[in-house]
Amino acid sequence: MRRFLVTALAALAVQGQAATYSLQRVSHYNAVRAQTDRTPQISACGPTQRGQIALSRDLLRKVGCGARVRVTVNGRSHVYVVNDTMHPRYRRTADILVSRTSTARKLGVSKGTLTVLRKGTPYQG
Repeated sequence: MRRFLVTALAALAVQGQAATYSLQRVSHYNAVRAQTDRTPQISACGPTQRGQIALSRDLLRKVGCGARVRVTVNGRSHVYVVNDTMHPRYRRTADILVSRTSTARKLGVSKGTLTVLRKGTPYQG
C-alpha cells in the first residue's frame, strides 16, 4: 500500500510540473501555398514533417521549437511536435497539420488545452 501511495504521489508531482495553456482556437491546416507562404515544405523550425503543430508566437516563445505537446479537444488528446508558427495576429492558438483539405474542414475549429510534455529549443523569430 505504501509503495502504491509513493508512486501515485510521484506521478502527481510530475504532472504538476507540466505547463498547461488554454487554447482559444485549435484549427487544422494543409502544407500548401494557399494556406502557408510560398515555401510550404519549410516550417519556422525546419522542414515540414508529419505530426507537427504550428503555435501562435506567444506560445511558441514559451515552449520552443521541437517541443512535444499534448493537445486536448473535446476530451480527445493527441501528441504533436511543435515545428511552425502562425501569423502574429493570433494569440493562444494552435494549428494542426493534416494531409487533406477535406480533413481540415471536417475537423473544424474548436477550443482546447495544450500541455507541454517536453520543452524545445528557444524560438528566435
